[in-house]
Amino acid sequence: MGLAAAAGVSVPRRLAARRSHLTPYPPALLTGPEGAPFTSARITPHENYIFLYPYVSTPCFLLALDGPIKPGEVPVPAEQGSYRWAGGVGPGQAVVAYTAICPHQWIHPEREFSMIRYYPPGQGSILVGGRDRLITCCAHGSAFDPARGGRIEQVPADLPLAAIDLEWDPSTDRLTATGVRGIDIFTPFFTAFANNQRRPIEAKTPVMPLATYSKAVIRC
Repeated sequence: MGLAAAAGVSVPRRLAARRSHLTPYPPALLTGPEGAPFTSARITPHENYIFLYPYVSTPCFLLALDGPIKPGEVPVPAEQGSYRWAGGVGPGQAVVAYTAICPHQWIHPEREFSMIRYYPPGQGSILVGGRDRLITCCAHGSAFDPARGGRIEQVPADLPLAAIDLEWDPSTDRLTATGVRGIDIFTPFFTAFANNQRRPIEAKTPVMPLATYSKAVIRC
C-alpha cells in the first residue's frame, strides 16, 4: 500500500494505547552496506540516515545531533501521561534513533519517496514556521524534536515518535539496536500497511543515507 492510500486509513487510536516504557526486541548490530559495523564515528552530524528495525519493513532514523542529549520525560497527549527516554549515546552522547513512522497516519520513508525527514540547522520546514532541527512529516505537518525524545512539536500527531534504544560499545564504537521505547506503533502500522512484512530483523541491519533509501526526499 502506498502513502496516498494510507492517508485515507483511519486506525482506532486504542490500537496504540498500550503503555510501555521499553519493548525489548532481538538486538541488531548496525552495519554499513559492506557489512562492517557502522560506528558512531561514521555518522555525519545532522545527516538523515535510515536503518530497518525491529522489522524488515519498519524504517528508523539514525541521527547525530549537538550533544550531549540528556534523558528526559516524553509527554504523550493521547494518553495523558509520559514515559522516560534514555537520551543520546556515543562518545559525545549525541547519537539518537527513532522509528521513521509518523504516528498520525503512519507515513514513513518508502523506496520511491519519503515525506518525512529531519531538517538540519539552517534548513527549516515552512510547515513549522521555518524551524529547523525537527523531524517533520510533509503529509500533514506533524513535527517532532529528536533532541527531546521525539516529543511532539506540532500537531496533528498526538503521539511522539517512538525511540529506538541503542547500545554503544566504547571499546569498538559499535552501535546495536535493542528495543523500542514509547507507545506501541507497530500494531496500527501493520493494520494500515497490511502488505508490509512483519518479519523481524535478524542480527544485523545496514545503515544508509535517507537519499539512498528513498529515490526522492520531499521537502516542505
